[in-house]
Parts: sequence; structure tokens; C-alpha cells
Amino acid sequence: MKTLVTSVGILACLLLIKSAESVIPPYLQRQLQREQAVVHRFRPTAARCCRVGQRTARKMMSCSLYSSQRILNSVHTAGGEVQSGNLDTFISKITQCAVSFSMSFEKCCVNKENFLKEIRMCRRRYTERSFRAKCIKIAKAKYRQ
Repeated sequence: MKTLVTSVGILACLLLIKSAESVIPPYLQRQLQREQAVVHRFRPTAARCCRVGQRTARKMMSCSLYSSQRILNSVHTAGGEVQSGNLDTFISKITQCAVSFSMSFEKCCVNKENFLKEIRMCRRRYTERSFRAKCIKIAKAKYRQ
């Protein structure tokens, strides 16, 4: 009798475990629905092209729209290593912004480039920390950064 009860108990436990495994939790169902890669297209707006321009200046690439495809842009990057996949998508964003919102892109890029030059000059010019901090504070106020 005891063996029958224990075997029935074990079978019931196994059935519960199997039925619990067959129910897919909701957080796993969301992953199953998204099997295809989500493609995000870059849609240029004035604000997005301004951000692309600022990023161009931070990467020390040319702000001129006519030289976005030049070899100099792929050589003179701030990171040292050129990641070709990311650089290709970034250059495609630059060309899309050059077509749609060229003034916004160029204005933001030149503004950020001048700001970064001024910050670098502050760091080179002053060795004392307090003077350097004042210079950087003035530059941030000037360029509203």
C-alpha cells in the first residue's frame, strides 16, 4: 500500500513538473515573437543631424559635408582603431544629414569642434588646476555646454 501511494505521489509530481515546463512564462514568449532582427532606419531630423554633427566633431572628423567620404575621415579618428562596420553606418548617417539638414549638421559640428578646441587649449595653457577649471567653466558658458 505504501509503495502504491509513493509511486502515485511520484507520478503526480512528475506530471506537475512536466506541465509546469510546458507552460511558457510570458518573458520567454516575447523573445520567441521577436526572432527576426529589428531593423532601425535612421530618419534624419534637425535634432538628430545636430547630434550626428556633434559626434562627428568628437570623433575629430571633418565637419565639411563635401569631405565626409574622404580617406582622411577614416584615418583621423579619436579612438585609434577604426571599426569599419560602425564607421560605415556613421558615414551613411552623415550623408543622409548632408542631403536633408546640412545647415543644422554643419552648425552643430563646427560649434562642438570649436568648444572642444577651446577645452584642449585650456588644458594645455594652464598647469594650475584652479585656472584650468575657470577657463573650462568660461568655455562651457560661452558655448552653452
